Amino acid sequence: MTDAQLDNAIVRHAQSASRWKTVCFSALLVAALSAASMGVAAHQTSASAAAPAASATATMQSQAQPTVSPSLTPTITPTPTLAQVVPSAFANLNQLDGSSTLASAGVELNEMQRSQLMERIEDFRAQGYQASFVVVDMRTGAAIASYGGMPMYTASSIKAPYIVSLAQTGAVDINAVATSATADAAGLNQLITQTLQVSDNDTYEALYKRFGAAPTMQWLAGTDAITGLNGYYGDVTAIDLARMWVNSYDYLFGASADAADAQGRTWLAQQMRSSLNSSIAAVHGEGEIVASKAGWIYGEGNLYAYNDAGIVIPAGSMQLSEKPQGYVLAMLTNACARDDLLTALAQTVDDAMRAA
Repeated sequence: MTDAQLDNAIVRHAQSASRWKTVCFSALLVAALSAASMGVAAHQTSASAAAPAASATATMQSQAQPTVSPSLTPTITPTPTLAQVVPSAFANLNQLDGSSTLASAGVELNEMQRSQLMERIEDFRAQGYQASFVVVDMRTGAAIASYGGMPMYTASSIKAPYIVSLAQTGAVDINAVATSATADAAGLNQLITQTLQVSDNDTYEALYKRFGAAPTMQWLAGTDAITGLNGYYGDVTAIDLARMWVNSYDYLFGASADAADAQGRTWLAQQMRSSLNSSIAAVHGEGEIVASKAGWIYGEGNLYAYNDAGIVIPAGSMQLSEKPQGYVLAMLTNACARDDLLTALAQTVDDAMRAA
C-alpha cells in the first residue's frame, strides 16, 4: 500500500468513527429522553389513578352521610276553650294587686300600653276624681287593673249581673221569660227589659223584692268574690265586678246552640245591647257584640258614681265556647256626667286589648 493509499484509508476510518460516535450519541440521547418521558407519564398516571380513588371515597362518604338541611317544625299552641279560660281568669284576678295604680297578671304590658293606660288614669286624678278599672282578656284569662281592689258604689251597673244570676241559678225560667210563655213570664220579661235597657229603678226593685240577694250570692260562689250584693246596690270592687262579668260571659256565650236554655240566653244578651249611657258601647261599631250596663248617681244620698261594665266581642266571632274572643271590662268612678273620661278610658283599653 502506497503512502497515498494509506493516508486515504486513515481519513476514511476517522470519518467512519465520527459517524458512529454521532449515531451512538444520538441513540443515547433519544433513549434518555424517552426514559424521562416515560417517568413523567408514569407519575401522572399514578397521580391520576389516585385522584379517582379519592373522589370515589368522597362520593361514598357523601352517600353514607348525606347532608340534611334542618327543617323548622312550627309549634302550634292550641287555643284554650272557654272552659279553660274562665278558671284562668279567676286565678289571675286573684293575683292582681288591688291597690296598685297599674297591675297585671298573666300578661306583660309593653311600654306603649302602660303609658297610654297611665295617661287615662291620670286624667281622672288630675280633675279630682277617683277611678278604678279591670279588664280581662277572654282569649287567655289575663287581667289588668288600676286600683281594682278599691270598693266603690255600684249604682245601676249591678243590675245586669243580678239578672244573669237569676237566670243561671234557675230562679227564673229564662226560656219562658224570653218567649213570654205564661202571664208571669211575660211580666218578668217586661221587668227585665226595662231594667236592662233604660235602667228603670222601679222594675229592678220589683225583681229584687221578689228574688232577693240569695241567687246572686249563690252565683258568685266559687269565683272568690269578696264583695257581692248588699241590698239593691252597695259597694263592690272592680275586681269583683269583673268576676261577675266573666261569669256572665260564660253563661251568655258559652252554651252550645242546642242547649236547653239557648234561646233564653240569646234573648237576655240582646237586652244588654245599646244599654243606656254605656261608654263601652259608645266606642264600638254595630258589628261588634257589646253587652253592658252603665250606672250613675249624682249626689242623691251623698252618693256619686258614673260606672260601666260589660263584655266586648269582635265582629264575626263564632263558637265562643271553643274559641273565646274579646274581653270583659269593669269601670267604677265617681266622675259624674263625665262620659268623656269613661269613653276615653274604654277606647284606650280596647286599643290595648287589640294590640295584645
